[in-house]
Amino acid sequence: MKKYLTIIVACLMAGTLYAQPQIRVAGKVVDDQSGEALPSVSIYVRENQGAITNFDGDFSMQLSPDDVMRFTYVGYEKRELRAGECPEVVRLRPMTVTMGELTVRSGRSILDFVVARLEKEWSRKRTQKKQGNYFYRLSSIYSKRLELAESFIKARSAINLRDIHFMRGLRGQFSDRGFDISHMDSTNQHFLIELAPMTHESDFWNGTFIPFNDERYYHKLYDSRVETLASEDGDSIYRIQLTKNSEPSLHLPYLEGTLYVTQKKWRLLRFEGDMHDLQMKVVGGGRSYMLPIDIHVNIVYKLKRRSTRVDHMTLQIKQDFITTRSILFNVDDDVKFRRLRGKSVERNMLRSIDEAGYDSTLWAVSNIVLRTNEEELAAFRDSTGFMPNLADRRLDPVLLNVRRMLFDGEAVVPLRLTSKSASKGDEEELLH
Repeated sequence: MKKYLTIIVACLMAGTLYAQPQIRVAGKVVDDQSGEALPSVSIYVRENQGAITNFDGDFSMQLSPDDVMRFTYVGYEKRELRAGECPEVVRLRPMTVTMGELTVRSGRSILDFVVARLEKEWSRKRTQKKQGNYFYRLSSIYSKRLELAESFIKARSAINLRDIHFMRGLRGQFSDRGFDISHMDSTNQHFLIELAPMTHESDFWNGTFIPFNDERYYHKLYDSRVETLASEDGDSIYRIQLTKNSEPSLHLPYLEGTLYVTQKKWRLLRFEGDMHDLQMKVVGGGRSYMLPIDIHVNIVYKLKRRSTRVDHMTLQIKQDFITTRSILFNVDDDVKFRRLRGKSVERNMLRSIDEAGYDSTLWAVSNIVLRTNEEELAAFRDSTGFMPNLADRRLDPVLLNVRRMLFDGEAVVPLRLTSKSASKGDEEELLH
């Protein structure tokens, strides 16, 4: 009898633990020194339960008070907090810069080893073909108009994303002026998520200077600075800053930025940089013009035994009166596209999203990254009242066709590679 009583008590205790009440844990992650919001911070609780901070550094999760939240961001100290004690503002300290001697072999720089490692990984056919499933969110703020597109995509994921297929998607719009022309009826901003310090099989970026696409680029066109970062728990990584030389002058768009690399085997952990001298064509109000833009990109990688794959990334264009933001994160553990045939796209990604269709069951994982306040306004609704009951559904083809008939497909936001006339000859002149 005593034995049975013990079992009953144990079961009751287990049931009590299991039924522990859930609380909403929400906050903002910032740099401890500057106070600036940190996007793309990973928050891990347990397998298949975590979050990533959005562009404003915000996060929100449903957890038990005793759950332990682990905040990690490459280049910063890790931090652990109990969910019930998590403050509204979580501060992460940058790792300490040490003055240790940097050792290289055979006169080669650390950059040479990083590039050699990436090229070695890429040479494996199996690595090249490896695909990943991702959730992709694109938002545009143009004057007082907010537009949002969300989709699930499948893409090959080693080093840079490419061969992108839209599997399911939907989009919405909000404007305080009622029925309004869309400035995202045609856009090719999906090309941006192919950007990385080394881009394979991405024709859009062929006319640019990507540091690791050619050994001559980072040796001749860039200055590099290498620092060693150390954490309190003894981990150390390299931080490598790549900046464009003042001479020679570049006539093509170029990428520069900072790489975070492991000390062992020189594996790439994170890249944060800026692509300069691109253009965005804006058409509307009876006129069109080219707007010079810069793109800020932040890519966090997942290291597998024989490959470096894109795990999540953010991109932002902020120029004058236009702001566009893209965020993408891996959902391999949450979403499987077994028999779905995706929509490949060359120029108009939004048409592909509309054609891919919508499946509400997939959107449960979208809360891994909160929408910003602006994105929430435009989330799958049309503020015009032109068609009733549009909340929580994509803008359907009927409404889209009406827009096109009224405005003759006038509004577009395509990207162009350069704002200056340049040719292959310009590139060769710089490198020889």
